[in-house]
Amino acid sequence: MARDVSIGVIGVGGVAQIVHLPILKRLPDVKVTAIIDTQQEKARTIAERFDVPVTARSLRELPEDTPMDAVLVSTPNNSHAAVVLDALERGKHVLCERPLAPTSEATEQLIRAAEAAERQLMVAMNQRYRLDVRSIRQFVASGELGDLILIRSVWLTRIDRRPKRGWRLDPESAGGGVLMDLGVQALDVALWLLGYPAIERVSASAHPAAAVEDTAVAFLALAGGATLQLEVSWELRDERDKHGLRVLGTLGSAGTWPFRVRTEMETGLSDVTPPLDVDESGLYTASYRQEWAEFLRIVRGEKPLEVQAEQVQLMRALEACYRSAREGREVTT
Repeated sequence: MARDVSIGVIGVGGVAQIVHLPILKRLPDVKVTAIIDTQQEKARTIAERFDVPVTARSLRELPEDTPMDAVLVSTPNNSHAAVVLDALERGKHVLCERPLAPTSEATEQLIRAAEAAERQLMVAMNQRYRLDVRSIRQFVASGELGDLILIRSVWLTRIDRRPKRGWRLDPESAGGGVLMDLGVQALDVALWLLGYPAIERVSASAHPAAAVEDTAVAFLALAGGATLQLEVSWELRDERDKHGLRVLGTLGSAGTWPFRVRTEMETGLSDVTPPLDVDESGLYTASYRQEWAEFLRIVRGEKPLEVQAEQVQLMRALEACYRSAREGREVTT
């Protein structure tokens, strides 16, 4: 039997309340032992809703006898570094909402700290755990799509879901706008699908709204000759969000939205799309459950610790996007 794992949740904004806590409360071998948030009234309300016994303003104020193997960090971006370091110094494994830190330098420091502490530091990139994305990654890795030409990663959210207030609209707290919110994961999942190739050049543009950008487009020239096109926005005027990947190769193509894989065979173009057991909405929910399952296997010692050093490359790419948009020219990474 899997041993029980005790989890502390640090920061109880929307993603913690809507996604993480409901999943954790349904796992039979997981106990949420503490809610940690600077807003204590909110923390107590959420703790009561999810039957969590302890609340505190910070890890330092947490009663010493509170059992805790790992923490979820879902605080504003600019506080991730301090909170993650505090948790690592206390010997806790960490699952941190993206981005790990708003800069590549701070990201690298956190990864080194996790290595020194011999604890898992995982970034919550749940899109990597979608069944359709994982299937496409296998086709890319096997060479069945041929040499890659173009990869398109899109995440457009309806304007009525655009952040209207709070830290995501503050460049000091968020580190940026839609690129730091949606772009960080849309870019990560595309690069991860390709095996995180080197990025040679970046050309980007961004549409500013108030203090941060609300729309951004970037073209990334990858080692090997492929081009990655990134499109993110909070400004979509449509009935549904647009979110997905497209991969074009010399022998085939694949994509989500909807999930399809087609390859060239001796008899011509064939649809080789593997069957999935869930619909598109189910894929999203299942990805979070799979993310937690992976993290918990590592916490329990069932899998070795994994160093996510590629997160430094990701943040350097985003920094290059911001620099290109700001200077109005193509930049090298």
